[in-house]
Amino acid sequence: MAEALVFRGINYDTGTNYMPGWHSRQDWSTEGMQADIAMIRDRMHCNAVTLFGSQLAHLAECAEHAADIGMAVWLQPRLIDVSPERALDYLAQVADLAQSLHDRGADVRLNVGCELSIFAPGIIPGRTYQHRATALGIIWPLLPVFNVLLNRRLRSATARARDHFIGEITYGAGSWESVDWSPFDQVGVNLYRDKSNAAAYQATLAGLHRHGKPVLITEFGCCSYPGADQRGGSGDAIIDWRDPTEPRVKGSHPRDESVQQRYLAELLDAFAEHDVTGAFVFEFSEPSYPRSLDPAHDIDVASFGVLAADPVGSVDGRPYALVPKAAFHEIARRFEEH
Repeated sequence: MAEALVFRGINYDTGTNYMPGWHSRQDWSTEGMQADIAMIRDRMHCNAVTLFGSQLAHLAECAEHAADIGMAVWLQPRLIDVSPERALDYLAQVADLAQSLHDRGADVRLNVGCELSIFAPGIIPGRTYQHRATALGIIWPLLPVFNVLLNRRLRSATARARDHFIGEITYGAGSWESVDWSPFDQVGVNLYRDKSNAAAYQATLAGLHRHGKPVLITEFGCCSYPGADQRGGSGDAIIDWRDPTEPRVKGSHPRDESVQQRYLAELLDAFAEHDVTGAFVFEFSEPSYPRSLDPAHDIDVASFGVLAADPVGSVDGRPYALVPKAAFHEIARRFEEH
């Protein structure tokens, strides 16, 4: 039996263009990034990190630093709502970056994408990724057709990646996606637990080994309010974004960091029990979901970050301070003891 949790990691967003003209790391700085990566290694005791994003320069700067301080690095291009041609060109650039790090002796691997049936056009109908996510819940019976299109796209992606990178390759599959794992070196699944799959979660984990390859949980996470553990990956749906300058929490969702802490602890126990090779918490922080003392504006409760962005204070050149949540300390304790 393979050793469990060889790779104990977290996802780190280097800046993703989820909407035109906007990306999730508006505050990017070298000083801030290096402080984050040091915290991931030294205070969270992670030995691995998945770096994702839409901007090659940020990915490269972060990957080089993480590799230089001895971390295992997974690189994942994340372009939203772009053509297959543009996505493949960006994948090739990220694969070239991975190869350059590999040539320097870094412990680096490539993740060719994340939940492409949602984030990439042309598989599930819908003009934007939000439209496709909504459509998924309506046209569920057509998933076999969409999976054929997805695997066709993944074959093109793996072929392009292999042309540029000689190392190991995986993919971050959505739990609804049925992937042909034969071109990949590891099975990679974003496996959030929620009320719809909780009863079958353990069986799902066991079933991932049927492919005969190491299993990575490429994403798992939870928000920080009562009931967030029942929502899993859709825990952030409680935010009203109609006024993007002043987003609000819809309804009453008081902060309860123990929900996120308990959820991550339970899933890490399950991963160890089922000999998962690597697990990557989603995610380090989400600065676009700031903390607030006003419950109506405390949208950090709907963040998957294990650190909260507190706008009261400025650290490392950024207009906020990162405050560890209960889940941060839970992960740090477990990873240090491993």
